[in-house]
Amino acid sequence: MAPVPKPLPISVLLPEHDIATQFADALARGYLGEQFFYWLPLSVEAWVALCRSPEYRNADRALTLLSRAAPRLAELWPAADTLCGLGCGEGSKDRVLLGAFPPLLYIGGDFSQGLLELALACAAPAARAVHGFKLDISSDQHLEALAAAVCQSGRSAVYAMLGNTLGAFDPDRFPARLHRLMRPEDRAVFDGEIFAGDETLRGYDHPTNRRFAFAPLASLGLTESDGELRFELRPGSSGLHEVVKYFVPGRDLDLKIAGRELRLRQGEPLRMSSSLKYDEPAFVERIERGGLRVEFSDKSDDGRFLLAAAAPA
Repeated sequence: MAPVPKPLPISVLLPEHDIATQFADALARGYLGEQFFYWLPLSVEAWVALCRSPEYRNADRALTLLSRAAPRLAELWPAADTLCGLGCGEGSKDRVLLGAFPPLLYIGGDFSQGLLELALACAAPAARAVHGFKLDISSDQHLEALAAAVCQSGRSAVYAMLGNTLGAFDPDRFPARLHRLMRPEDRAVFDGEIFAGDETLRGYDHPTNRRFAFAPLASLGLTESDGELRFELRPGSSGLHEVVKYFVPGRDLDLKIAGRELRLRQGEPLRMSSSLKYDEPAFVERIERGGLRVEFSDKSDDGRFLLAAAAPA
């Protein structure tokens, strides 16, 4: 008889029905936010494939940089007894941190049930215990509930936002939101992609990433023959830049989602969340403006990825 799988403890703050309603509303408004690219099974599958793809250089940059920095973080923060992954995804980056510390409690927070399950399974062999929170990190109420669980579980936590994830949750505001919830004993680690002009765009417009970007629409039965998925580079201001993506229907497309009938009209772009990149000084400045003090930083060998470890100022 096969062994009974061990249940995964996940607290649900964001029910699937609410996400489906939000997804339908987003399509009706003509803008798909970041969270919807990690929600449905096709998106989970496409994200995992992207993270494993040699075409997606950022995954390798993030993991290599983190592997080098993790022992140093363990030395800096010997009191840490909890790791909280914010937007933890499939958990591969948090797993690197767990391996450098004595066994920690692992708390993962993500929008996606599928990715949370993968993250907890990935973390379990290296963690003292694991717990997941299915939540919307853009919600202050949800973030406060997660932080309350972290505070109740240990004395000193490391909050990790890895894989260029900070850019998805407003880098001008998120460090301050997190700082308000941190205890003096807590720490945070962020990473981000350094802007490199056209080379940045080439790192995103490839078949594996196109599959990932199209997955929410593929889940509705569309194919790229129904229109054109486009990527563009938009140099910004104040040290932030964007890789933007959008889908232009080649004909009127009728969709059904969450009991609603919606139409994407020919030629009207469906905007999708952009990926933010930084000038190097702007990355650290945003963390420090949020009330945190950078204690340690490191860069990938090619200078394209930066990691910053911080304490409450």
